[in-house]
Amino acid sequence: MTSLSSSLLSVGILLSSMFVTLGVMFVLLKHRDSTVKLPVDRDQLQRIPAFGLQQEIQDLQIDLLASMLMGVLVVCLPFAVNSIQAHITVGKFPWMFAITSMIGLSYCGYKTWKNFSKLTKLRLGHTAEIATANELIGLQALGYQVFHDIQADGFNIDHLAIGKNGVFAIETKGRHKRHKDHNQTNQNGGKGFQLFYKDGRLCFPSWTETKPIEQATRQATWVSQWLTKTTGQPVFSCPVLVFPGWYVTSQTKPPFPILNHKQLVKTIPSVRAQALSQQQVDAQGEIVNVFRTIRRTI
Repeated sequence: MTSLSSSLLSVGILLSSMFVTLGVMFVLLKHRDSTVKLPVDRDQLQRIPAFGLQQEIQDLQIDLLASMLMGVLVVCLPFAVNSIQAHITVGKFPWMFAITSMIGLSYCGYKTWKNFSKLTKLRLGHTAEIATANELIGLQALGYQVFHDIQADGFNIDHLAIGKNGVFAIETKGRHKRHKDHNQTNQNGGKGFQLFYKDGRLCFPSWTETKPIEQATRQATWVSQWLTKTTGQPVFSCPVLVFPGWYVTSQTKPPFPILNHKQLVKTIPSVRAQALSQQQVDAQGEIVNVFRTIRRTI
């Protein structure tokens, strides 16, 4: 084997790990984009304060990490190529190292798949919560006190709205829209990406769920008990379940509002959960602020 061919083979062996990882990412991206899409268009969401700066910071952090890894690669690559080329030249290939590398490469491919799946879910949840938070700005204009991401023990309250008609614990759920569901509903003359509530179940085009209803109820109960204990007065927190981007209807009466994010500003002021004075609204808002401050310092 010539020196050039052995060098090329050495470089190919070293870069195979990068190609495998990129290949897994490419396949996962193609599969995701061909089967599902986000429920709302991220580009059409209102920008929260400092959103552009946050994106720039994240991009620079990634660039910084990539530069550090590139530095390690630039230093190690020539030595690694020389070592592999030497083994090829003498005809004594280190099979034990190769087997170990293949096992490690398989693990890296598996971790890439797991992390990509988790990243896809986090991206979906983040988009859904931002969509809901954007709509809740309209409630603030109506005099409501609105709070986001309240950390409790082992869970969080996505959004909390407090107004003169009561306290509302808002749980946001992101659900991907499947391309096959849209095609099937269009062929049958139905409305694409429709979700309806019926007899305790959330009915999507190709699956049903009950856990979001149970979770919203459980978390609203926690908010009621927490504010009642803190204020010394009975407080009822009304659960609200939001599915941004979906066309939401009900075939039977739901136990609490189940909405599209665009319905929040119109629906919540019409719900008579509990009559509160402005003093009570301010007091409960102050309690939430203090609680969040304590949580951040723990």
